Amino acid sequence: MSSISKAFSAEIIKSKNTYALWLTFIGAAIIPFTIFITYAYNWELFIPKTGENPWKEIFIRSFNGITLFTPLFIILIIGLLFDVEHKSNSWKHIFVLPISKSSFFLSKYLFVFSLISIYFILFVLFTLANGCLLGVYKQQLNFLELNPCWIEIVIFLTKFFIGVLSIIAIHFWLSFRLKNLIVNFGIGLTGIAFAILLNGRGGLTVLLPYSYPIKMLNYSSNPSYFLEDYHIVSIFYFIVIFCMSYLNFTKSYNG
Repeated sequence: MSSISKAFSAEIIKSKNTYALWLTFIGAAIIPFTIFITYAYNWELFIPKTGENPWKEIFIRSFNGITLFTPLFIILIIGLLFDVEHKSNSWKHIFVLPISKSSFFLSKYLFVFSLISIYFILFVLFTLANGCLLGVYKQQLNFLELNPCWIEIVIFLTKFFIGVLSIIAIHFWLSFRLKNLIVNFGIGLTGIAFAILLNGRGGLTVLLPYSYPIKMLNYSSNPSYFLEDYHIVSIFYFIVIFCMSYLNFTKSYNG
C-alpha cells in the first residue's frame, strides 16, 4: 500500500509538467461558462413558470453539455498522463525503481480517477456558481429563492461515471501501448463520431462504449431500477479490459 502511495505522489509531481491539471480545471469550466453566457444573453427565455425550480433546467442543460464533452476530456487527459513517460523515454528507468509494476499501474489508475472526480466536483461547483451569479444578475430567474436537488445531481453523476468506465479502461490500455498521442486521440474521436452518427440509439449501441454518454442526453431516471443495460455492460467491459491491461502491463510490457 505504501508503494502505491509513493507512486501516486510521484504522479502528482509528474503531472505538474503536463497540461493535465489545467485541462481538468478548464474542461470543468467550459460547459458552465457557455451556459452562463446563454442565460445572461437570453435571460427572458429562462424565467421559470410558477412552481418550477430553475436549478433543474440549468443542471439538465449542463449535464447534456458534459455528455458530449467528457469522453473527449477523458481520452485526452489519460493520453497526456502517459505521454510523460513516452516523451522522456523513461519506462526503463521507472521499471528499475523499487516500486512494482503493479503499484505503478494501480497508482496511475488511481490518479486518473482522482482527476476525473475533481473534474466532476468542479463542474458542479461552477454550475452552482452560475446559478448564484445569474440570480444576482436577474432576480426573476429565481435561483436565489430555491435550492438544487442534490440527490438527482449525485444520481446522474454516479450513473454517468459508470457509463464512462469502459472508455477509461480502453484508453488507459491504449495510452501505454501507443506512444503516439495523436493516434490514441484519433481512435477515440472515431469512436465518438460513430456513436454520434448512431445517435446512441439502436440495439447494437449497447455494445459500443462511446455511445453510453450520448444515451444519457436528457436523461430521466427510471424509478423501477437504478442501472440501465448499458451501465451494466460498461461495468463488464471495465472489469475485463482492466484485468487484461493489468496482466499485459505487469507481465510483458517493457516500455
